[in-house]
Amino acid sequence: MKKLILIFVFVATGLRAEMQFTGYFVTTGQSLFTLSDTGKSSAWIAIGDSFHSYTVKSFDRDAEVITLERDGQIVRLHLRDSKIKDGRMRIGGTITLWPGQRTQDFHASLCLGEEEEFPIKMGVTLHLTAEKRADGNILYHSRLVTRDSAGSETSESWPDVVTVEGGAFGLKVGDVGFSFKP
Repeated sequence: MKKLILIFVFVATGLRAEMQFTGYFVTTGQSLFTLSDTGKSSAWIAIGDSFHSYTVKSFDRDAEVITLERDGQIVRLHLRDSKIKDGRMRIGGTITLWPGQRTQDFHASLCLGEEEEFPIKMGVTLHLTAEKRADGNILYHSRLVTRDSAGSETSESWPDVVTVEGGAFGLKVGDVGFSFKP
């Protein structure tokens, strides 16, 4: 019986998820990050913000490493690997939003086949899923999610776009849209 309990404790402690660095979105005005721990993901957080007792201290964009602090201990995490082999691509460029033609430069990392969120402005998030096609082109699925002051979300799927890897694209639906130029 003691062996069974010891094995159970060993297996249970081995199943605990570890803190993961799951995404980033860097513009000229802000740097935002997502973390995941024990199956729960953070919202977009900035340097100085905390998630599960970890405080974001710094970010090395070239190495894709975030530095966290917890109880005086420093932890450096690399951006998690994509679930697809060779399935990560860095994107950088300019997003222009309509109406108003507001433009911002950004850098981010996309995991192919996984939906990534890009905070556009308060209450508006662009969701992109990139897939590499057999011909080498990239297929982007996009949707815009808006949240009103009461917390209700509206999700609007937009047409898919296919472009060469690193190619520019844009979408405009009604009076709202975005363009991306690497």
